[in-house]
Amino acid sequence: MNEGDFPEVKTGNGVDRDLAATANDRIKKAVVEIHGLKEAVASLEKTIVELDTKSQRLQQRIFWFTVVASIFAATQLLQAIDILISWFT
Repeated sequence: MNEGDFPEVKTGNGVDRDLAATANDRIKKAVVEIHGLKEAVASLEKTIVELDTKSQRLQQRIFWFTVVASIFAATQLLQAIDILISWFT
């Protein structure tokens, strides 16, 4: 932001009216900015919920992949033990 974003309003009715008009102008700009931020926050919250749902599904898939991979690893371990026993006997 720069000085051009907040110009002083001149009413021609005295310094106190100029200050009041300038304050009102800045308040209006702040309200518009806050309203825009509320919309952005609502959009962000919606996005977070969607990503959380997708993340939850991915976590479940990874969990079941890990379970299946562990079962395969356990069966391979049994085969490896069987091979080692046959080497030493």
